[in-house]
Amino acid sequence: MKTKSHKKGSVVFGSKSIISTMILFLCIGIISVLLSVHLNRLAEKQCYSVLTSSTNVVLNNIESNFRSDRNSLRMLSRVIALENDLQSDTTNHLLTTYDVSSMVTNIAIITPDGTIMPVRGEKMSSEGIMDYEEEKKLGEHMSGLQPSLNNANTYVIRSFVPVKKSGKVIAMLFIEMNPSAIANAWTPDIYDGSADFCIVDRSSGDFIVDSRDEPVSNVSELNGTSLADNLMNGETGFLEMKSHAGDSIFVSYMPMEIANWQIVITVGKSDVFSFVNQMRQSMKMFLFGGAVILVLYLLWLLYSNHRSILAAEKSANIDVLTGLQNRNRYEIFCKGLEKEREGTICIYIDANGLHEINNTQGHLAGDRMLRFIADALKVRFGEDGVYRIGGDEFVVFCQDSKRNKIEKILDSIHEEMARNNYHISAGYTTCDSSMTVSELIKSAETKMYEAKKKYYESIGKEVRNAQQPDKKE
Repeated sequence: MKTKSHKKGSVVFGSKSIISTMILFLCIGIISVLLSVHLNRLAEKQCYSVLTSSTNVVLNNIESNFRSDRNSLRMLSRVIALENDLQSDTTNHLLTTYDVSSMVTNIAIITPDGTIMPVRGEKMSSEGIMDYEEEKKLGEHMSGLQPSLNNANTYVIRSFVPVKKSGKVIAMLFIEMNPSAIANAWTPDIYDGSADFCIVDRSSGDFIVDSRDEPVSNVSELNGTSLADNLMNGETGFLEMKSHAGDSIFVSYMPMEIANWQIVITVGKSDVFSFVNQMRQSMKMFLFGGAVILVLYLLWLLYSNHRSILAAEKSANIDVLTGLQNRNRYEIFCKGLEKEREGTICIYIDANGLHEINNTQGHLAGDRMLRFIADALKVRFGEDGVYRIGGDEFVVFCQDSKRNKIEKILDSIHEEMARNNYHISAGYTTCDSSMTVSELIKSAETKMYEAKKKYYESIGKEVRNAQQPDKKE
């Protein structure tokens, strides 16, 4: 009887073990399904963060590059305007000083009589290529896709700058840029290089820069989606849609300021979820290895994804060169400042002579100057209230209402700059109850420009770009 009882107990114990094991694996299976769904959501959230951040970075980099090119064209146009004969060898020699490369493939002048004088190629008539009066009417502008001067089968983007003499436009100076080179240079290296990069011209709806293999060349061909309207309306957004080939893709888009263009970055849903799919295979293996290993691994995965999201958010808010908070973070702060703005001091700072340093000593020297200024501001004001909002512009917010203390701090910064042969211009304003945040910042900026003007007058030079630009606060 004892033996039968022992066997019966063993059977009961074994049955309970089997049932317990089945329940355990069932629970692990349910948990795996739930975790799979959660991973999908995390992947989509991370994709939104990564794509949005990458789109913003690409947009800022391209606009900075295009503005740099346009500034170079402006300077060259001023020199060319001094020539009496725009079609002379001297003018042609001046054009050769511009850096023609794989991205900028040609530079040329079109004169009122319709003559085009390119660096690469012979003089030609503009008939059938472009209309001088139309280009002159548009002033500084970027074109859509147009046939190249040297090859009608090759399409380029043109950037125009007027050549003025005594306030009158006497010619139009322009460069031709290779859209393929732009796509290769600026396509973000995310998701193992599977992302695509496009620029849409909102004037025509054409994809003027495109790294995709799809045959879609105009937004009008994006049937059945809201993307076409969003792009043509200059909106910012993120969405999931079907590609022309029927695959699901994620799309991030933002408007550009330098031209009537829209930046678009896309990535296939399969590429976004490739990492998640690998995790699913791993989870199947973990079902045989034990619930403990599965739980530990999933905890690590959640932690890893959380860190990736935090890293992407930080990347979107920190200026890479100086380590300061960037314009994105600055605009967020300004919106929140509206409620508690009274007593806030805004200090607007601009680096003097950065352009000259870049031209005479190189951009590395200019970068050192910007980092030096950033470090000086961080030491005196801390990192929380200091922002780099442009190439050579910084803004500081603080709550110290003692005017003399701020002036002493600025004096010490000026002295430190001077010891290192750097110079800055600064202006500050204390916000009162009648001022908006926008008015506070504009007031500080105006005072900065006044200080800049005095600085340049003291050294016998004219202020570069003396007109104060309109800024969106």
